[in-house]
Amino acid sequence: MTQPGGSTEGDSAVTQPDRPAEPDSAAQGDGAVTQPDRPAPDCPAQSDRAVTQPDRPAPDPPAQGDGAVTQGDCPAPDCLAQGDRVVTQPDPPSQPDPRSAPGKPAPAATRRILGLETEFGLTWAGGALTPEEAARELFQDVVAWGRSSNVFLVNAARLYLDVGSHPEYATAECVTLTDLIAQDVAGQRILAQMAARTQQRLAGAGTPGALHLFKNNVDSVGNSFGCHENYSVRRSTQVPTLHRGLIPFLVARQVLTGAGHILTSPRGARYVYSQRADHVWESVSSATTRSRPMINTRDEALADGALYRRLHVIVGDSSMCQATTLLKAGSTDLVLRLIEAGAALPQMDLASPAHAIRSISHGSGNVALRDGREVSGTDIVEAYLDCVETYQADDAGPHPTDAAVLDLWRRAVGALRSGNLAQIERELDWAIKKRLIERYRERTGASLLDPRVARLELAYHDIGPDGLLQRLEESGAAVKVVTEEQVRAAIVQPPANTRAALRGRFIAAARTAGTDYSVDWVTLKLGEPHRASVDLLDPFATADGRVDALIAGLEAGGGDPAARNEEEEGDP
Repeated sequence: MTQPGGSTEGDSAVTQPDRPAEPDSAAQGDGAVTQPDRPAPDCPAQSDRAVTQPDRPAPDPPAQGDGAVTQGDCPAPDCLAQGDRVVTQPDPPSQPDPRSAPGKPAPAATRRILGLETEFGLTWAGGALTPEEAARELFQDVVAWGRSSNVFLVNAARLYLDVGSHPEYATAECVTLTDLIAQDVAGQRILAQMAARTQQRLAGAGTPGALHLFKNNVDSVGNSFGCHENYSVRRSTQVPTLHRGLIPFLVARQVLTGAGHILTSPRGARYVYSQRADHVWESVSSATTRSRPMINTRDEALADGALYRRLHVIVGDSSMCQATTLLKAGSTDLVLRLIEAGAALPQMDLASPAHAIRSISHGSGNVALRDGREVSGTDIVEAYLDCVETYQADDAGPHPTDAAVLDLWRRAVGALRSGNLAQIERELDWAIKKRLIERYRERTGASLLDPRVARLELAYHDIGPDGLLQRLEESGAAVKVVTEEQVRAAIVQPPANTRAALRGRFIAAARTAGTDYSVDWVTLKLGEPHRASVDLLDPFATADGRVDALIAGLEAGGGDPAARNEEEEGDP
């Protein structure tokens, strides 16, 4: 299969010198060409075999480090600190869904908690600050008002400085894709505003340069940082069933929602689908420090563990275009509905998932299944799409965004089959970026190894005023899913239909009262003189009398206006 085009993506810790002239947006040429005959999506699910790899360096950082930084003027923040404390639940034996009859799919969950965690790269253009120093400066105001670099905001999202000096933003719990996208974009805006304030403060102190933040997954020296997806699933769903059904889809999903990347090797440069694929070593694992799996199996429900488990997917690329996020989370949710319902799935048992994910990203041809067949990434995602559409035809309760997800999914498969990317080049990151690079190369004669092309690729991931995506959106060359009003609201308001609404109310009330408090994904806690806490184990709850009582006590009793929140450490 011809790839969307190869050299390393610009470094998330490099200076941004002269950026190439803004490329015009028009159709790019070469894409994935017609695929050979695709095997019928014979369903049920393939059996999963995790291919164990030797220990690898540069793991995904788990818990964030609390940077003790100098306190400066505080910009009336919309958050308050906490270190996240995980409430672990025992893992009872899974039971079959009693609503499922033999030969008939069980009803899928009508609602699911969705969440994204995004680590950002950063650099100080001008060389005056190292990335570590720039990160500390970025969080200086946060530490000043939050007494920690690990805080929850009034929109109920979590913002913190992760290991490796990566700012990280975790969205609040969402049940709709539009809320998820609005919360995700809100995180970019919050960090971009922090960067602008930091740059202005340092310029006033005589430090020249510019702070850039990048929503990407690699730097120029080969390190990878992640975008993690969280999906709640019923505890009754067997873990091996989840993994068998999901791994082939996650391996191939990059041909739909990869960020695109210029990959260099001794053989030269090529444009590949994914930034993340070359940094994944196992199918499933509970470890993050010695291997990087596609699915992290650490069992932290962050909810009632007798009812829910949290599926933690760490294989995906960070998405810039909102439509790519829609397809990434929406298609995965649809596949999970099939798995939970016991519906038919494609038989796509990969011989080696770790090898297949690289081969598909590089466009190196078909990948082997354990039954001896060979298939392409497009074959796999189309087989899953066929099964989803068959199931959807009988589903009595489709979600409002299902039609948009299925339409983009089907158009993407058609574009991959035909090689005509015009129908997806405003919606899928790898296709948008490929078009930009190809048009720039046509005008300048630059090779993929040209530093100007590397800067152009990096500029696509810049979330600040120098980034390309905002201009592409304004010109209609990149599709938006949510409105500007929805994004602005998501900066200061939590989603109204999950427990995030309770967390946001509590944080706002405690800050107004000037009372010490701490929060994490589950617990709301007041310090002296109140000494009270509430655990919110139902992630869908939007009303709780115990929270109302805490807030009423705050409003009646007031507190010390100078008090700040207490700090706890942890990792979600």
